[in-house]
Amino acid sequence: MQHTIGMKVSVWDMEAIQGGWVLLKMEVQFYHYPVLGQKVTVKTYPSGLEGYFTYRDYFMYDDNDTLCATATTMWTMMNTESRKMVKIPFSFQSLVYTSDTPLNRPTKKLYPATTEVLSNHVKVNYFHLDWNGHVNNVQLIRFIMESLDNSMHYEKTLDSFAIQFKNEAVLDQELFIYNEDISDHHYRHLITDKTTGKDILTAESVWK
Repeated sequence: MQHTIGMKVSVWDMEAIQGGWVLLKMEVQFYHYPVLGQKVTVKTYPSGLEGYFTYRDYFMYDDNDTLCATATTMWTMMNTESRKMVKIPFSFQSLVYTSDTPLNRPTKKLYPATTEVLSNHVKVNYFHLDWNGHVNNVQLIRFIMESLDNSMHYEKTLDSFAIQFKNEAVLDQELFIYNEDISDHHYRHLITDKTTGKDILTAESVWK
């Protein structure tokens, strides 16, 4: 967010054109976990722009300059009134940074959890929302993590995580969360709308 403010493409900067950024896909790879009290640095930049889609890469380092994690993401622009995708202004192309070490675009095909066993049930409240009026992406990821058995967090370490957002989740909406253990250390996740059954997101995580 701080980077978009500096680039003057934040949600507040785009109010005049009724634009807002929406995260569609993200793939994260973890390499090294910082410890309590360590300072971390996040480097990020727009890495591409193609019509309705833009890409942003992230690199996180600890205070020893050790690479902790990378994330490659795919975004679109939404009209905040119609809630529909709009083409990103071509002038934003000048903001794209060409790196010597680009990350691969988020292309992993994700399959939803197919289990009928419900892992958790959440009703969206005000504090789950972001400035676009829908559930913040971080909150949706947190819903997944909180729905896993506590033994996962005590005994395993998250190695990679991929997610695809399909529909908005809004205030007072009731969400069902499903997790499926498809192989050793490999899980599929699904969040759906309780009433309509529509998928809100699909995700996969690998643990070690």
